Amino acid sequence: MSWIGSFMRVELINTGTEIIQGYRNNTHLPFLARELFFLGEKFTLQIAAADSKDLVEIIRRSFYRSTLTIVTGGLGPTSDDVTKEAVSEALGIPLIGNEELSRKIRSFYDAAGITVPDWAIQKQSLCLENALLLDNEHGSACGSIIEKEGRFLIMLPGPPHELEPMWKKHVVPWWRSRFDIKKAYRLIGKIVGIAESLIQEKVEEKLKKIGVDEIGYCESPGEVSIRLSFQEQEKATKIMQLLTETFGSDLYALEDKELEEVVIENAVAKKLKIATAESCTGGLISNRLTNVPGSSAAFIYGWVTYSNEAKVSQLKVNKSLIDSVGAVSKEVAEAMAQGALETSGADIALAVTGIAGPQGGSPEKPVGLVWIAISRKGMVPVAYKRFFPSDRITFKRLVSQFGIDLLRRIILDKDLPKC
Repeated sequence: MSWIGSFMRVELINTGTEIIQGYRNNTHLPFLARELFFLGEKFTLQIAAADSKDLVEIIRRSFYRSTLTIVTGGLGPTSDDVTKEAVSEALGIPLIGNEELSRKIRSFYDAAGITVPDWAIQKQSLCLENALLLDNEHGSACGSIIEKEGRFLIMLPGPPHELEPMWKKHVVPWWRSRFDIKKAYRLIGKIVGIAESLIQEKVEEKLKKIGVDEIGYCESPGEVSIRLSFQEQEKATKIMQLLTETFGSDLYALEDKELEEVVIENAVAKKLKIATAESCTGGLISNRLTNVPGSSAAFIYGWVTYSNEAKVSQLKVNKSLIDSVGAVSKEVAEAMAQGALETSGADIALAVTGIAGPQGGSPEKPVGLVWIAISRKGMVPVAYKRFFPSDRITFKRLVSQFGIDLLRRIILDKDLPKC
């Protein structure tokens, strides 16, 4: 649950011709939108803009119709990095050199063993007059905050590994100290395995009767986030009770937390060790689990046994079993899970085998079919047959989501889904 800030108009401009032309995904919008949620705000408008002369007018219009404008990207040293110049022209604020920043940029490149021309350092050390500079500890592009006529503009670097730490370390504290906080709250619920329309049908009217002012639903592969805002803190208990009673074990968090975080945190708390054996997901499950800080205390083994030979040699699956029933089968999924459990010495093992497509399917085993098995010490493996007909990326995400949720349920002694 989080405080909501004083509401204002906030716009986001994501610069980059590579975004407009489809060569790179815009990861800034989802990150910053989530961050604003916990500052009590939301974007009124988002614009993706090419690195061109049009950027000047785009920035000018956004700035003068908003309380605050965030601009990402275009702070580097090359000719297509034009954001500072565009902001300078749009707002009539001169660019000036900064010797201290120039030394920092040169030191950054020297430490990385990178040789750059002097003009590149000179370009990156230009700052808008009277701007509040934001240190970049992961790159050479300095961020900044500009205030003019009671309006604000924040410039952030393009690379996510630079933007995200800068936002959290510098922008969030500045924001909290600058803008008033009003008495209102937000709460988020994370639910697996239920469509957003059914979630709405189950709880929306009840939430409105409790006094929830704003209800939002966001569906992603395998889960739905329900975001709620309300005025009195006392309502939080009733809301959480309603969500818990309505969705039971399908509700995996009452905060903005990923499913794999819940798994690792609880496995660590219970001192349980996890192993995975993956075929069709190609290591996505182990990747998601090991993205969680501290996962090494719970995750001990991860196999990607993509070929039948690997299943036999690494997981001790009987070759005759694969020959008789096929790699994508209940029996092989169970054997993979049991092999991973016994070979690793883990407490719990998860295995997946399926057909991601677009080739490789048959009338008996179509593209999108997957068998997911889970095994625990002292327990007979349990296998689930699921069908996720979609593109390869979405298929892998759905399979990983179902598998990780199985881990959550077995770790927390929740009801397992029906086979």
